[in-house]
Amino acid sequence: MPHKNGFTLVEMLLVLSIWSVLILLTVPVQLSLLEKKTEKQFFETLEMDLLYTQSLSYNSKAGYWLTFPNDGHYQIKKGFFTILERSVPEGWEIDKRTLPKISFNHKGTIISPGTFSIQTASSTYNIVCPLGKGRCYIDKQ
Repeated sequence: MPHKNGFTLVEMLLVLSIWSVLILLTVPVQLSLLEKKTEKQFFETLEMDLLYTQSLSYNSKAGYWLTFPNDGHYQIKKGFFTILERSVPEGWEIDKRTLPKISFNHKGTIISPGTFSIQTASSTYNIVCPLGKGRCYIDKQ
């Protein structure tokens, strides 16, 4: 009787079904990690853009401000000119509350302090810009 090497069809189907189950279990984990990384990257960029706007306003007679014309993006402007424009991830909502635009005077002090919030798919973040030379900070709820 000749000896045959190889796998049977049942063995192959069993291995493929195990791999399919493992792949199906890891996809939701990867999507939630992607959402968390997107949130982290966006808020780090927003914080740096706020600092950039503040640094532009130092010793400048022109007004610089960061504004949210709609939920899809935000802009850094000088007068009527847009210096920088960034998009907000799809599905996120911005509630401007008491801070429709963030502007600083020539000493780097915020002109009108206030708060606005950003609603992501999983969390709500409040961005608080207090009176004084301090930085705006992001508070996760």
